[in-house]
Amino acid sequence: MNLNLKIMKTKLFFTACCLFLLSFGLQAQTLGDFKPKDQSYGLNKIKDGKATRIYIAGFDVNYQVYNEKESFKQGGRMLGGAHKGDAQAALSVGLEGLDEKTVQEITDKLYKDYIEKLKAKGFTIVTADEAAKIEAYEDYERVTGGTVSFAEIPGVMTATPTGFDYFIKGTDKKGKEKKGGFLGNQAFTFPKISKDLGDAIIGNVDITVLFVQDQDAWQGAGAKIKVKTNLRLVSHEGIITTNDAKIKFKGSNDVTVVQSKVEFYHGKMGMGSPTAYIGTLGKPFYIDGVVEGEKLTSFASGGIDWQGTETLYGKYYSPENRSSDNTKIILVDAKKYSEGVYAAAKKFLDHHTDEFLKSI
Repeated sequence: MNLNLKIMKTKLFFTACCLFLLSFGLQAQTLGDFKPKDQSYGLNKIKDGKATRIYIAGFDVNYQVYNEKESFKQGGRMLGGAHKGDAQAALSVGLEGLDEKTVQEITDKLYKDYIEKLKAKGFTIVTADEAAKIEAYEDYERVTGGTVSFAEIPGVMTATPTGFDYFIKGTDKKGKEKKGGFLGNQAFTFPKISKDLGDAIIGNVDITVLFVQDQDAWQGAGAKIKVKTNLRLVSHEGIITTNDAKIKFKGSNDVTVVQSKVEFYHGKMGMGSPTAYIGTLGKPFYIDGVVEGEKLTSFASGGIDWQGTETLYGKYYSPENRSSDNTKIILVDAKKYSEGVYAAAKKFLDHHTDEFLKSI
């Protein structure tokens, strides 16, 4: 009897431990508030199965792994006659542990889910072989996905699905792809592509995952940069990065605007599409429990020469120029990252794909 009781207690204890570990694992990566939003028009024009074919013009998922920026404060004469030196601050932060294989696998899974959902609705996927013959792609290059690029967005790995073929206008000096369209807006190419493909629906997906979030920093008497780490699918924001031009102003940064969107277009009327669904986020979609939360600051204030030095040519001031450089590497578990980012991106992609499909 005592032996059976001991066995029962052991089983209960083991079960409790398993439940605790399972609960801990489920809580390890949690998603924040999901606030999707969309803009659509003309969807009633393709109701009742009038459109049965869809061409995927683009499918990009962008993963930030590094960010660096600068701030500069010019010195000079101060009230009272003293002189202050220049101040320059630099800050860089990167992820360690995330590799190309992981982000490629996430992208491939998302694309597979997306295509299966479209096929389940009864759509035929227009092939790149067919698209290669249309007038809209006459002067374009065909590219096969599956290779991660670091050229599209500073500090970001951009992945396209393995075996997915798409078309570009070429690449610039840094290797960044030119997608075509007025002022580089690819959406302006979709009406013509749709028409050339017999009014096929055009699908386009662009998802961006960032982990560095800029914070307002009062510069005061020096140069200051302030950020925090926060893994998320972006809604719409600018990535601030150090300007890498050979000739530039000290402390100058570039801003690259990014967003997450799931788009569908159909037909051509004039220069635009008579039908469109553009799914985005109303606010960032946070992924907790993956990237350690950090608040990082870099601050420098130029030295002050209050008295100066008398010379034959007058008083000479030599304030000290000062700089600050803060670098932080954050370790990340590739498995946790993959699970968290995939869950968030899938929720976003599924929601907008479903919303479009049920409205036509």
